[in-house]
Amino acid sequence: MLFVSHWKVSQTLPLEKRLAAAQKVMEKGLFPPKGVKVNTWLTTPDDWGILVLEADKAEDVVRAIDVWRAATPDFFTEVKTSPAVSIQDVMKLAGELIQKLK
Repeated sequence: MLFVSHWKVSQTLPLEKRLAAAQKVMEKGLFPPKGVKVNTWLTTPDDWGILVLEADKAEDVVRAIDVWRAATPDFFTEVKTSPAVSIQDVMKLAGELIQKLK
């Protein structure tokens, strides 16, 4: 199952603390957690970004996000995560629904 996360890193958290948290998480092999495949991981100059993950269980996605919070409190100012499907699949589902409603 695909999940998309939109996140914003705290701009009041000093860059040194952000980098130290990232180094700790990555060195310990905590991201991505077991059961999670990272398809896309992008950031912007304004410190927001997206993460597209594959996982069988939502709990694994929770671990993927929470490891950053555990490494440094207030790492994120905002995170929104949701299951996602491809546009092609949505179009197919919508077409089927329209046909049923006729």
